[in-house]
Amino acid sequence: MHQSPRYLSPWDATLESPTEKHPCHRLPLPPPTSPNKPPKKSPSKWKKGKLLGRGTFGHVFAGFNSENGTMCAVKEVKVITDDQTSKECLKQLNQEISLLSELSHPNIVQYYGSELGSDKLSVYLEYASGGSVHKLLGEYGPFKEPVIRSYTRQILSGLAYLHARNTVHRDIKGANILVDPNGEIKLADFGMAKHMTSCSSMLSFKGSPYWMAPEVIMNAHGYSLAVDIWSLGCTVLEMATSKPPWSQYEGVAAIFKIANSKGFPEIPNNLSKDAQNFIKLCLQREPTARPTALKLLQHPFVQDQSMVEPTKFNLVDDRRRPSKGSWDEISLASSLPESPCSNSTQQCKSACGSSHRSSYQTSY
Repeated sequence: MHQSPRYLSPWDATLESPTEKHPCHRLPLPPPTSPNKPPKKSPSKWKKGKLLGRGTFGHVFAGFNSENGTMCAVKEVKVITDDQTSKECLKQLNQEISLLSELSHPNIVQYYGSELGSDKLSVYLEYASGGSVHKLLGEYGPFKEPVIRSYTRQILSGLAYLHARNTVHRDIKGANILVDPNGEIKLADFGMAKHMTSCSSMLSFKGSPYWMAPEVIMNAHGYSLAVDIWSLGCTVLEMATSKPPWSQYEGVAAIFKIANSKGFPEIPNNLSKDAQNFIKLCLQREPTARPTALKLLQHPFVQDQSMVEPTKFNLVDDRRRPSKGSWDEISLASSLPESPCSNSTQQCKSACGSSHRSSYQTSY
């Protein structure tokens, strides 16, 4: 697991020092990584506002910078040194901070800083006032295809950025995708994310069942970046129907169905042929048969010329994009390019460039 020592040390010291009644450590802000990136805000300048959502481990509040008037989201977790649940939550938040502090992309929620007080940890994140895709679906119903197309392309852009850094999100779903007032997508909730050294596979059971890839459920030979592509296909269906695939099943029945089903879940007939083809490509049961995020950015479903480009990042290589016909002729079973992490370590470096409900109403 990729972790940053500068955050582990003060946290561990706080959790393992029962003699200190009120330990308090301020975690340093990471240096800016881009001249276009907003300057980091000092946590002491942020004022906590209204409650945005609550979950098992803590709460999310709106935050206000009293010096320049900008907004943020404040994720707060109570620090209880003798509580195993609290320790696990702090571990996940430390992992999230470690990853987010190294990322800079318009489709990934921005990290501003963290502060550990006497009884709580506060994490300061970019505020997307539109809430999550899951929340919007609950309020407004299924999205029309142009909206699904725009959101899907932006999700892919964020995933391509992550995967180029050998980082897998592991929990892509509507509840973890935020929307700002301009329709810009932000991938959020990196508590499950993991950096993969070389092309190592993972064996841990992480993610949300309805969006979980079969290889994660089977947990036989580990899994790779391709799990995010499966979850993306489930999320596209979620946006089209307001519910994830196989949602008619519950608990163990749902997990069994996902692990053993040989066919595709029900795909709405009102979706275009390109959209249906895109979903089927993502939901290939064999991980190596799923296209990479970079490859899917070339798919005609997300290549609508009338759509405003969501990002300035040039993530697609200069190879000629397949024509519409060539995508239609692709064999869904076996003719697709392999995921980078199904190849050797060197090939991977070359290819990569070196519960049904959300815990929070607004997920961060």
